[in-house]
Amino acid sequence: MNEYQTALSAARALHEAGFEAYIIGGAVRDLLLDRHPKDFDIATNATPDQVQSIPKLKKSTYKDTAQAYGVTRIKINDHTLEIATFRKDIEAHKGRKHTKVEFTELEDDLARRDFTINTLALDPLTSQVIDYEGGLDDLQNRTLRFIGDPLARIHEDPLRVLRAIRFRNLLGFNYEQDTYDALSTAVKSGAIETIAIDRLRHELSLMLTHRSRRTSLEDLDKFGILERVLPEVTAGKRVEQPPEFHAEGDVWTHQLLVMESLPANPNHQLAWAALLHDIGKARTQTLPKAKSDRIRFNRHYEVSADMAREILCRLRFSNRDTELITWMIYHHINIDDLPQMRISHQKAMLGHPAFADLLKLHKADAMASWHDGKPRSKPRFNEIETIWRQYLAHPPEKRHPSLKKDLGIDGNWLLKKFGKELSLTQGPIIGEVLQALEEEYQDTGKKEKSFYKKRAKELICG
Repeated sequence: MNEYQTALSAARALHEAGFEAYIIGGAVRDLLLDRHPKDFDIATNATPDQVQSIPKLKKSTYKDTAQAYGVTRIKINDHTLEIATFRKDIEAHKGRKHTKVEFTELEDDLARRDFTINTLALDPLTSQVIDYEGGLDDLQNRTLRFIGDPLARIHEDPLRVLRAIRFRNLLGFNYEQDTYDALSTAVKSGAIETIAIDRLRHELSLMLTHRSRRTSLEDLDKFGILERVLPEVTAGKRVEQPPEFHAEGDVWTHQLLVMESLPANPNHQLAWAALLHDIGKARTQTLPKAKSDRIRFNRHYEVSADMAREILCRLRFSNRDTELITWMIYHHINIDDLPQMRISHQKAMLGHPAFADLLKLHKADAMASWHDGKPRSKPRFNEIETIWRQYLAHPPEKRHPSLKKDLGIDGNWLLKKFGKELSLTQGPIIGEVLQALEEEYQDTGKKEKSFYKKRAKELICG
């Protein structure tokens, strides 16, 4: 049973119990655009208690805070579905975090939404589409329009500014003029600054992980949102690059091309790493002092990683996201040296959980770097990918060899062997010796403990 059949079964159960039931919102919009809906939501005139009383819908999850807002989650087979009672907002607060609702009719329920194209209701039993707000015409004309007074809709929830930009680009629509004007006015009046950080981060991530990310960024820039939220990105405008390596233009142009060159649907970590990978160039640019010199960005990867860490902290990313994203940014240049690295350094890079994404970033970065009207070639791509495939060909348990795991060589082993003989005690030297031995093990693969005992003695004695 797929998602649509699940929604159909729920609607049928509600109808059989004497209630109305409609698929509403984005699912209807996507069906009419021949797109695959992400999920299906049902709206009904049945209250949550009445929904739960229907035998076929008895697998509801009762302990759910959403039920205070008239939403009941039910299970049909292995699918979870949200069934919402027709409702309207009263005492609305920005973001609806504390908004109260009261049960009402379908028309009022649809009118509480943001855009006309999201106000359509579909009776799945009859295939009838109900349209109170002109959503069908706007779908036909590919127009994004707020319901009613655009500024009032934005005032209810300022996140709708970002949602408008995302939907406009995701669907390839045009802004209706009043909608466009309201977005501009709202941004200038400070609406963006009132959005909760977690919601802002989530909405930006949705834009960056969709294939329309470049045009979304251009809209964010055009409305003045990007410089308010991510001024480090817009700082790349008019920052010149050496034409022999970046004939495509300034850092901002390069950043847009990198975003365009990513895989169609990257994860959010790769998307953010791509957006922020060169933000340090504006701070590290040095102009040529002689004809034989060129524009340089010395250690921009390190500065970019440090700046990105500050941004990710500001946007309250998780520690794991922050570490993965900044690691990719720091290494987006030196991955090119992978074929020449010591085996131990290769394994350290290949074994990092973000390496596969780093390779995708490296490719996109090269594709966005133009020379003589064409993307620059990277002859080492084949070598890097061959090394990566060889690494993946090893069983997981053999991809991360270690002296301690494989041979039992650790600090205690060193103290036992050399504590009396060389008066070795706990201290920094233990870690330094172990690190040197580990690198030799990774590079040579030697399994003889006698070899490491001899090398350890040499290192301790200096």
